[in-house]
Amino acid sequence: MIARTVASTFSSSTQLPPVLVLTGPRATGKTHLAQTLFPAHRHITLALPSEAARGQLDPAAFLTGHPPPVVFDDAHMAPRLLHHVAREIAARPCPPCGYVLVGSRPLTLTAAAQEAFANATDKVAIIPIDGLSHAEAATARPELSLPQRLLRGGFPALYTDASDSQESRQENPPADPQERLRGILADHLARELPLQLRVDSVYDFERFLRAVAQRTGRLLNKAELAREIGIAGSTAAIWLDTLADAGVLSLVRPWRPPQGRPLVKSPKLYVCDTGLCASLLSIRTAEDLAESPHAPALWETYVYGELRRLVARAMPRSELAFWRDRTKEANFLFPSRRGLVLADASWSEFPSPAAVARLLRIRATFASVGGAGAISTLAVVCRSPHGQTLREPAGPAVETVGLDDLPDLVG
Repeated sequence: MIARTVASTFSSSTQLPPVLVLTGPRATGKTHLAQTLFPAHRHITLALPSEAARGQLDPAAFLTGHPPPVVFDDAHMAPRLLHHVAREIAARPCPPCGYVLVGSRPLTLTAAAQEAFANATDKVAIIPIDGLSHAEAATARPELSLPQRLLRGGFPALYTDASDSQESRQENPPADPQERLRGILADHLARELPLQLRVDSVYDFERFLRAVAQRTGRLLNKAELAREIGIAGSTAAIWLDTLADAGVLSLVRPWRPPQGRPLVKSPKLYVCDTGLCASLLSIRTAEDLAESPHAPALWETYVYGELRRLVARAMPRSELAFWRDRTKEANFLFPSRRGLVLADASWSEFPSPAAVARLLRIRATFASVGGAGAISTLAVVCRSPHGQTLREPAGPAVETVGLDDLPDLVG
């Protein structure tokens, strides 16, 4: 089993609330983690339509038939069940982690849990289960190069072959990572989501997904996206919302001054998993990546995924934003213990002078558009294994950081 950082959350079960909600995209190891951490719990799957219907339509009888300790898998199929679990918790004592709900629609389940336990937030813990982080993937398969990890993304199944025994690998040769990615794509995107959305043309939906992948790291223009596929703008909006709910893509809002409107209104779009994004872009090998015009955007997407995890775990919690005006853009803006951090992602081992100068110009103009405080740190996240400090004469410093240095940058 690949060691997951999130498992440390469960080291002391007596401090955990009676209800746990494990949610994240499909194929990120949620079910396996629940089975490993709670082996004594009974495991009930709501993927069966009959079970999901009972959980939605007759929740009292359903919960009576499945008392704690229990794991409800595919809980996104019956999100209203959380309201009745809350009533059960209020009516009678429940042991820590008595109810564990696992589901693959993060936005839906998070909203349902927050609504159900609005007056008893100490009774529930919502634990996001993303794909493998850079550190987890590097630990699981240290022999893989950075481009290879970027192309595999964060699906745990693509990193388990090295831990298998030699005899097992001889009997069951590991599948090609690209074959596994295509399988995940077919199962998760070409079957489940079109069914939820009642997609008339799966071909159009696949074209839509590939068009979304081409726009990772770019400002979202729904009208342009709809015109390219030949669908209505309202349809494109619904498909985007569903992909976001499933954890397939994420939207980052522009930085908003404390007083006044943001410099731009459109969010930036990111495909959450770089392996899935690369597969949609038909980038198969490290050689393909080196020659692809999408390489900088994939690198920015990879850096975004790392920063999103770190910022979400920081206390107090905050969100990533980006800076953009008519002439300048920086990929990320977020608070840290040292103050605001302005960061760029550069698909190179050393940032260009132009990238450094752009960050310096943004820092100089930040306060003039309503910045609540000065930017304390300027950074370029690049492929350099060693951090360096760049400084203009009598000017502020710009740090170059690698992926291993990101926890210190956020902390």
